[in-house]
Amino acid sequence: MCTPDIFLGLIAILFPPLAVWVKCGICSADSLINICLCMLGFIPGLLHAWYIIAKFPEHDYDSIPNDAESGRITYVIVDGNRRVAKPTRPQAPSGGYGTTAPMAPPLHQNQNGTWNNNGAEGSSGGAVPPTYAEAVKGDNKIQTRD
Repeated sequence: MCTPDIFLGLIAILFPPLAVWVKCGICSADSLINICLCMLGFIPGLLHAWYIIAKFPEHDYDSIPNDAESGRITYVIVDGNRRVAKPTRPQAPSGGYGTTAPMAPPLHQNQNGTWNNNGAEGSSGGAVPPTYAEAVKGDNKIQTRD
C-alpha cells in the first residue's frame, strides 16, 4: 500500500463512503453497496471500504531508463489490467509549434457588403482615433456623483 491508500484507510474510519467515492466514484455500484452497509452498521461499511481500497491500489510508476524528458513526463499505456510504460522518443527540433503552412490573409466584410482583405480586424485604416472630447460631443447624458 502506498501513502494515498493509507490516508484513505484513515478517512474510511471517519466516514467509509467517502473513501469509496474517492476510489470508485459517487454513482457506482460499490458506492451504493457501501452506503447500504453503513446503514446496517459502521463495521460492515468500514470493512467494505477497506476492501475497495485494497482492491484498487494506487499504482507506483517507475522511471523509464533513457527518458528524453528526464522524468518530467510519464507516458502510460493502459492495456486491459496491465499498465505498460511507454518510453518517449526525442523529436527533431522544428521551427515552431503547430503548423508550418502559411496563414491565409484575413478577409473582412465592409458595411456596404463588399469584401476586402486589407487591414486587420478592427483597424481604422491608419486613421488616428478621435479624442475624448470629439467622441462625447453631442452626448447629452446627465452624469451625477450620487
